[in-house]
Amino acid sequence: MSTRPPDLLVRAAHCYEQTGDYAQAARCHDEAGHPLKAAELWEQAGDMTRAADCWQRARRPTRAAECLLSAHRYDEAAACFEAGGDLLRAGFTLVTLTRSFATAEQLFATARAQTPGERLRRRLGRQLAAARAYGDSGPLLHTLADVPERIGSLTPARERADVERWAVVAAVLIHRPDLGALVFAASYRAGVGGCAERWQHWAAEHLGDTTGVPTAPAPPDPVAA
Repeated sequence: MSTRPPDLLVRAAHCYEQTGDYAQAARCHDEAGHPLKAAELWEQAGDMTRAADCWQRARRPTRAAECLLSAHRYDEAAACFEAGGDLLRAGFTLVTLTRSFATAEQLFATARAQTPGERLRRRLGRQLAAARAYGDSGPLLHTLADVPERIGSLTPARERADVERWAVVAAVLIHRPDLGALVFAASYRAGVGGCAERWQHWAAEHLGDTTGVPTAPAPPDPVAA
């Protein structure tokens, strides 16, 4: 345990922060017993692993998971999402970024899915796990084909962006970017915020061509959140 007074450490941290030395500022705040502030400063310093450790000690597992994703520590990120109660995101992290397909399936099977969007994401996740583990992509193809018809009716509105992302990632992983493009088109028509920009980046990366992809913001959301 440090023998330096916490108030002295905080003053030192402030000085370091003013000079842009976020790592030293983070160390001072951590030593002073302020893991929340230390976590924010570690993020500014670009050290996501140390930031995640501080977030965990501050009992903010979801923030820790986000940092671990940035640090490419996917299994640990999934464990943090699970600790924070987001079993759907824990499973999605494993099924898309690791080969722990059986564990992902268990997480999806036990996840509480209360909204239509959550239930649709759980189905996408379970079917993606089966497709990646056993090569059985038939059920997933059927669900992906159904997403464009359903995405506009999902509420609350944030569920549409989540379903869009999951469906597009799943389509790419089973080598069906055409289905991903259809999901984006439906998402754009549904007025999902930021869709045009995401579609542009995705098309450039996965199709090598953005011809026909909208550049303007999505139209106003036609369904109240």
